[in-house]
Amino acid sequence: QSARQPGSMSHASVQVKGHSLEDIRQTTTAVFREAGYSLAATSPQEMVFDRPGSRRDAAKWGGWSGEGVTMRVKAGMSKMTDGSYLLEADAYAVQNSDDEFFRTESRNIVLNRRPYQKLLDEVARRMK
Repeated sequence: QSARQPGSMSHASVQVKGHSLEDIRQTTTAVFREAGYSLAATSPQEMVFDRPGSRRDAAKWGGWSGEGVTMRVKAGMSKMTDGSYLLEADAYAVQNSDDEFFRTESRNIVLNRRPYQKLLDEVARRMK
């Protein structure tokens, strides 16, 4: 993706035309739930999805047991000038997710876009 395209600084992005914000939210939630994520928080412009980290995630982000690492995706929606919506996703690893005091959130490297782009592509496919 070109750095000048909308959403190019995110891990993943798609444009959705001809659907309401609520339709996009419902479809996005369904796709992420089917991929093992749960809806952790929501606001008018953003949804936050979490899933427990795997052993591989734990090894990469701290700890060996797989406990305490949560993989988080923040999906944001913004209206474009043509009336479509831009749906963007950014991925994070949350260490010590069970401890409010020691919890840290680290943004994943943007090089690993594929799994997140796949999820948003599925949202766009269902919206057609």
